[in-house]
Amino acid sequence: MKKIIPLMAAVAMMLPAACYHDQHEYTPNEFDGQPVGYVTPQLLWDDAADADADAVGSLDALSFYVHGSGGVSRARSFTSVEASADWLQQLPAGEYDILVTADMDEPSGYILTSAGTPADNMLTPTIVSLLDASSSPRQSWYAVTHVSVREDSITVAQCRLRRLLPTLTVNVTGVPVGSTVTVAVEHVAKSVLLTSKDGDGRYGVVLPAETAADFGVLPPAADDAATLRLDGRRLMPTAGGLSRSLLRITATDARGTVVTSAADCPRMELGKRYTLDIRYAALAPYMRLEAMTISDWQEGWTVSGEIPAPTQQ
Repeated sequence: MKKIIPLMAAVAMMLPAACYHDQHEYTPNEFDGQPVGYVTPQLLWDDAADADADAVGSLDALSFYVHGSGGVSRARSFTSVEASADWLQQLPAGEYDILVTADMDEPSGYILTSAGTPADNMLTPTIVSLLDASSSPRQSWYAVTHVSVREDSITVAQCRLRRLLPTLTVNVTGVPVGSTVTVAVEHVAKSVLLTSKDGDGRYGVVLPAETAADFGVLPPAADDAATLRLDGRRLMPTAGGLSRSLLRITATDARGTVVTSAADCPRMELGKRYTLDIRYAALAPYMRLEAMTISDWQEGWTVSGEIPAPTQQ
């Protein structure tokens, strides 16, 4: 069930009634007398869990990119949802596509690149990458929507914010005293094309170029020293064109004996959450993981089949 950001929805729905005269009738025509209308944003969460977590309060970098069939382009950025709610953009009557990004700026750990010829819409192709694949930056969201701006009226652009980064949690239980575990994820995408549709008709195409995210040594869980935990680290999804991803789990016991495990796992998709719970004694050179659906946005991973005894090297 889709949920509306309460504050943004309320403000957006009041604008046509409360601010029409102030921001329409007394605004000079910016387009040489062409018939004009207005567009204002209404932000929605694509994942109800974001609304439940009240993520709206943390958004402090909102950008809107508007492109129309007549070549008209406008861009605005805001430092809060409240500030963006006051945006009423004058545009010539016609068709427009809008890209919205939230917390997807360089201070948050992201790089946005726009170049090339539009494909699925009128927007300039826009690609997002991480400054550092292993940095686990704050989460970000994006949306692409189409609006028809009519003369002498205000159009509310509904923008469903989709979470970009998947989140990975790994719990290794029963860890002997003095042992360490490191985790790295391979086949991670370098970037995502925000302005094109994937095979399911949703905006956000994961590109095939890949890298690795190395999360280093797992710290002990706060409530259990025998459990080492990679807790909610964010990374890019699995590179486009690959059906599976790979975790490199390296365990070193107190004597310095090393066991390296290749965990062959399902691909990680945009914005979803993944959890692996595994016993230290069960780590093996090769493990194939399969998914257990927890919710539309969360999966648990489990080892399929029998696990052979660990091989030391």
